[in-house]
Amino acid sequence: MALTGSHLRVAAGLWVPFVMFEDHEDGTFTTTGLLIDLMDIFASKLNFTYSVLKSVDGEWGRLHPNGSATGMIGMCQRKEADMALGPFSITYMRSQVIDYSVPLYIDSFGIFLPRPYRERDLTGFVKPFGWEVWATLLILLSTSMGLGAIINWLSVRWSLPGTRSLAQGGKTKPIFQPSWILKTLLMEPLSALPTSLTGRVFMGTWMVVSLILSSAYQGILTSLLAVPKVEVPVDSLQDLLDYGRMPWSVEYGTALHQLFGDAKSGFYKKIHDGSFLVTSSFEERERMKRERFAILCDFFSMKLIMSDDYGRTGECSYYIAKEVIWSASMAFVFQKDSAVAKHFNRWIVMMRESGLVDRYLQEATTNVTACMVPPGEEAGKGSSLVLSFLDLGGVFLFMFGGAALGIVLFVAEKISEKFHGSPK
Repeated sequence: MALTGSHLRVAAGLWVPFVMFEDHEDGTFTTTGLLIDLMDIFASKLNFTYSVLKSVDGEWGRLHPNGSATGMIGMCQRKEADMALGPFSITYMRSQVIDYSVPLYIDSFGIFLPRPYRERDLTGFVKPFGWEVWATLLILLSTSMGLGAIINWLSVRWSLPGTRSLAQGGKTKPIFQPSWILKTLLMEPLSALPTSLTGRVFMGTWMVVSLILSSAYQGILTSLLAVPKVEVPVDSLQDLLDYGRMPWSVEYGTALHQLFGDAKSGFYKKIHDGSFLVTSSFEERERMKRERFAILCDFFSMKLIMSDDYGRTGECSYYIAKEVIWSASMAFVFQKDSAVAKHFNRWIVMMRESGLVDRYLQEATTNVTACMVPPGEEAGKGSSLVLSFLDLGGVFLFMFGGAALGIVLFVAEKISEKFHGSPK
């Protein structure tokens, strides 16, 4: 074989579970991981030896305007390494300075963020109706009470039919009392009903409206409390910009870093300017959950973190946004016009067709299925609900406010009586 007796210099960077390093006190290191296992298979089949070199600057590889490259891509470009494991996203820019193997697999890139949770909302008791409904109801209530007061004044002034009662000594009684509307809306009993046709039509209309509104309000409020919905604030890059309450990061030296960093204006430029850099999404998984920031990375890394976290804690702590930023084939990297690549390609195709690559990827993310559901629908969640003080805090605040207003009005009445005497 063409590689018999050859020794390859293989560049690699930390990417759990593909490549992992264990540093020793004497300055040496050992490597493990899925791709190291594959390299051992390749070395056995193609009869070569290899040594692993760490990325000189910690990057995967970005291209500068002058054509030079950073990271492991740059190491292959400068012939400091014969190949690099990655796996790397296949992009046109990179292909100008290095050669790729046939793809190992295809992956997508998106937004990885801490899992949204149900937030306590003091205004939850008004959520069954939109603000337009509440505004319309307030306008109708004010208008009806005002109209009722006008009708009542006209009935007394004109002594309309049906407004006199012998029980009242022949005095004119009101056709309609504005307070009846509030009592009807609050489902309270009425001590008296209108006797005139005008009052009955007016009151009957409000009874129908109150029945419909109260039934709708009670039903929707019950469903909101029994099956609370978790709001997902970020499902796209535009959401990330608009939300404004969640920082985001990009993995240093990756194809995404290049994509956003090369943007001179527009949407991607805003994403780049607002981001900070991290070295590895897997290494940042706990800080991301604790400090609640998003990472723009590949879907496999997202699923790996979710699977690992669920296996350790039994909880779903992360969420994958719906939007796919882009997709790419993932492959090894070789020096430009390298004769080594063709020998690897044959065995990569055979391993991929046998399902070995897919099996490796699936075994690394076995627990992710439990968390690939919308927030709030995880197994064991939502089966029972105990309302806390914060869930109904708005109702209690409303009650305390009403009590405080009543006390203020009581004090005002007593002060008025003291200075002006009791009303006759």
